[in-house]
Amino acid sequence: MILERDLIEAGKFNKPHGIKGEISATVDLDIDFDDLKCIVIPVDGIFVPFFIESARPKNGDTFLIKFDGVDSEVKAQYFTNRHFYILKTDAPNEENAEDGFYAEDLLGYKIIDDNAGYIGVITDINDATQNVLFVVSSDDGKEVFIPVVDEFITSVDTESKIIETALPSGVVELNK
Repeated sequence: MILERDLIEAGKFNKPHGIKGEISATVDLDIDFDDLKCIVIPVDGIFVPFFIESARPKNGDTFLIKFDGVDSEVKAQYFTNRHFYILKTDAPNEENAEDGFYAEDLLGYKIIDDNAGYIGVITDINDATQNVLFVVSSDDGKEVFIPVVDEFITSVDTESKIIETALPSGVVELNK
């Protein structure tokens, strides 16, 4: 499974080019498409790899890309205006890799939610499903599963080891 932490945003698709499935893409990184394993696109919350059949420069930072299995303008239309990513392992150099946290780096951090208050301490990471979850041990000894979603995390205090969240209503109660 591809996780967001394994990716670097590389650009955005524009519109289909011609009728054979090529799509124009504006690329933000210095990429050699021959060195890429795939291009990754979020589809319904899951990062999906698409394999490149061909890529050719159009001008400066714009390329025409054709994916395996995409053989018509209608199929290429699906990619229009979508951001795309590459695997960090395919990144041109380390300078382009984004600094940030991995979920595992947050073990031992306390979770405090805007609505629920103190929830507990992160004791494990569950990545066995499509959605990565913090496993949080509450003071009453129960485990609470919190989705690891950027939109839910409002701040991370590395000094105090505290994560503040704004979880949707009912998420904490789901697990207790």
